[in-house]
Amino acid sequence: MKKCYENGLALYNTDKAMRTKRKFKKITPSRVLTKAVSGIERIATDERFVCLIDYRNTWISNYGRVIIKMDGIYQLLRGSYSQTDKELYYTLEKNVYFKSKKMWGYKKQKIKASALVMQTFIVNYDMQNNTMCWHEGNNKKDNYYKHLYPVTALQYGAIQNIYDESDVVTEQQIMDIVNAVEYKPENWNPWYFRRTYEGVGYLGTDDADYNSDEYNRWKNMIQRCYNKKIHKDKPYYKDKFVCEEWHNFANFRIWYREHMIPGEKVDLDKDLLCKESNMYSPETCVFMTHYLNTVFEDRGIKRTIKETDDGFRVWMMILNKKKDIGIFETKEEAYKGFSSYKEDYISELAESCKGKVQDCVYHAMLNWKVEITE
Repeated sequence: MKKCYENGLALYNTDKAMRTKRKFKKITPSRVLTKAVSGIERIATDERFVCLIDYRNTWISNYGRVIIKMDGIYQLLRGSYSQTDKELYYTLEKNVYFKSKKMWGYKKQKIKASALVMQTFIVNYDMQNNTMCWHEGNNKKDNYYKHLYPVTALQYGAIQNIYDESDVVTEQQIMDIVNAVEYKPENWNPWYFRRTYEGVGYLGTDDADYNSDEYNRWKNMIQRCYNKKIHKDKPYYKDKFVCEEWHNFANFRIWYREHMIPGEKVDLDKDLLCKESNMYSPETCVFMTHYLNTVFEDRGIKRTIKETDDGFRVWMMILNKKKDIGIFETKEEAYKGFSSYKEDYISELAESCKGKVQDCVYHAMLNWKVEITE
């Protein structure tokens, strides 16, 4: 292990790809709550309220404000400042799995505004160790996303020392501390931050279980997106990619353990929550049974339209099960009939799955729209 550390450190000192960079996430437009819908005034021209997928009808802004929807009405949620750490906290309802009931439900959770902003808007390369937040100017009432920095406890102390001495800390000084070896957490080992998996993936931890489901899912996800041999057999993965946070296995593991139900046989799906995305990320991915996943794939549901003496007859095939949709006068009506039938089928399926899947999955199924194509 000593040799690994020394070799890793030599690589860390020369490989810029291993350094933490200051980056912000690209927000999918479908997650943004517009003023026209909410009716709530913005405090700045660049303020955006973005949906929190794991919370009930909740949106966080890049300034740390929260909107909730209750009884069909959008309203700003009032938070409270902690006497202990002086941070702003909100009490939200989080969608969690109750093992005793074997059902998904909601549990109240008190969470920092800064944590919600960082989770939504800032690329956090090491969630396992970055447990603190430095606010620009040491102003804990300022939760603007460009003024927040996810850091470790040791890094926070070093930044605080500079601030105490000079009343100011520049972004360059903060990033120098974040990347300095002397301020890395005690268990940090550069050997585990080498981009050894398809040139992008790294473990980010010294306790990875290589036989675990969480590790195999992460490795398969990285391979699907970046392995050229796989792209030859499955070309539809060529334009897919993994978000920067999930290049780190330790980050993916945190999400996996929060969302995976032990013993369930499920697929990692990235298309249901966000049709326009080609990215695997905490914002786009959910676990679904293989059957549910198949319903949303063109490869899973096949349409057959046959011209007969009475008109155009339409069938739908789901996992080799044939469903007769009906006869339509024109081909255009047949296409529309198929799309409408599939949407109704998915809505009924959603109702049968309510409580058995995350609420974000349930709502995405209810709102799923089938494109009318020839």
